Amino acid sequence: MIIPPPKPDDAKPDDFLDAPPAYDNALASSSRPSEKGVPRENLSPTSPSPSAQKSRAVPKSSWNLGNLLASPQQRVAQEVRKTVTGLIHDLVRDQTVDSNVSCVGILESCSEACLTHSISMPALLQQPFIEGRTPLYWAIVKRPADEAEPPSFEAPPLVRALLTYSAPLKEATITEIRLACLHTADQRLFQCLRLSPDFEALSHKDQLLLGVRVPPDTVTIGTAARHDAPFTVDFEFAHFQKRMRVSGAASLDFISHARMWEISFFVAQSATGLTDGQWAARLALRENSPAASVDATYTLLQHASEGVPEEPVKLALNGKINHNWRQNMHIALPDAIQYPRSTFLTADGSLRGSLTIQITNK
Repeated sequence: MIIPPPKPDDAKPDDFLDAPPAYDNALASSSRPSEKGVPRENLSPTSPSPSAQKSRAVPKSSWNLGNLLASPQQRVAQEVRKTVTGLIHDLVRDQTVDSNVSCVGILESCSEACLTHSISMPALLQQPFIEGRTPLYWAIVKRPADEAEPPSFEAPPLVRALLTYSAPLKEATITEIRLACLHTADQRLFQCLRLSPDFEALSHKDQLLLGVRVPPDTVTIGTAARHDAPFTVDFEFAHFQKRMRVSGAASLDFISHARMWEISFFVAQSATGLTDGQWAARLALRENSPAASVDATYTLLQHASEGVPEEPVKLALNGKINHNWRQNMHIALPDAIQYPRSTFLTADGSLRGSLTIQITNK
């Protein structure tokens, strides 16, 4: 049970309306009416003069109507909310490997207390009450170092628990998660969270189309020889033709070189400078990523046709991009990628390829 701080020892009986009720008296307060009323003022046999009344008048701005009108149950709920946010603040501030393990029990207790007093735990956890950010942001930014290597890596217990108790996530919360991973350049954690059912990385249309909430797509970043050398990203998009025809797009995000990049395929419209209905590939940057001048190449793998190996197709892009959609790079895809039994697709309908990026900023 979560117990808020006790009332000060010097609280007087007549201060009942100003002091928060004790949390362990919550059930008693909610089951019977309060036995103590508002203290009466001392009555005088003579009425005060108009000047005395004026001098004793309390300005409206100093009235605390919330305290006067709140029921005992509402006051208890306010105290519980304060206690829960304090506990969560301490959890993300004092993260260690050991404390991360014990956090699940604390959050479970917080959830039970919120449920008892009709407080929405998901809504509370998605409020930016810690230095203007959500608890999930700070849990990611301050997570303890983990030496585990893929594929054994998984999100820390505190991040996983906060993600679970915050669901369903608002768009603003997902943006904060992206920002936290970008601020820590944590590609491994970002991909781990992207594959979480609570993250909902797929659009609702794709979830309906594919029958899953977890995106089936994969992205893997190779290790560059030097910080200024080109780097290569391997990708795979499941059910590619179906998604392009029904949803009109498919995309993947990844973090590298202090930026969040977006690989995407889309059905072109005239505003893009391409022919309406043409399928195209795009490279863009997500919000909070600095602009970059790049030389990039999409390589689309082709699979053997009647036992004859096919050469991969390379699509070159170069120029300056930023997170503004008007300044990204796109290029038309081969028309054959739309054909039934296309050699660009695997037997299960997946599109596989790679993207090589050389940042040319001076």
